[in-house]
Amino acid sequence: MANKEETSKKAQEGISERAREIWLAGLGVFSTMEEEGTKLFHSFVEKGKELEKRGEKLEKKAREGMDSVSSYFAGKKDELPNFTKFVEDKLNTTFEKFGVASHQEVKELGNKVDKLSERVAELTKKLG
Repeated sequence: MANKEETSKKAQEGISERAREIWLAGLGVFSTMEEEGTKLFHSFVEKGKELEKRGEKLEKKAREGMDSVSSYFAGKKDELPNFTKFVEDKLNTTFEKFGVASHQEVKELGNKVDKLSERVAELTKKLG
């Protein structure tokens, strides 16, 4: 009988110790998120700004190129029907192939970041 009781007691102690370790790990995660969450959030914001700037530059260059092509063929509209639309479609397809975000996609991403920022601020207030 003593062996069963000792085995049971050791098992209970092991479970209790494991539960305590899990609890402490959870506290550690919470503490780390509190400390590092703000840094990480600001890092994401900065990366988003950089991506937005790059996307805007690429879009501007593409629009300038498209305007140039459009101007050249403006007088030849009768010869090449729908050429402007054709060029725009080809440029957009090329951008998609290379993973270049459109201006609209960059705006949508910015809106999502803004919403995420608000949500993080709400959660931070709740945790604080």
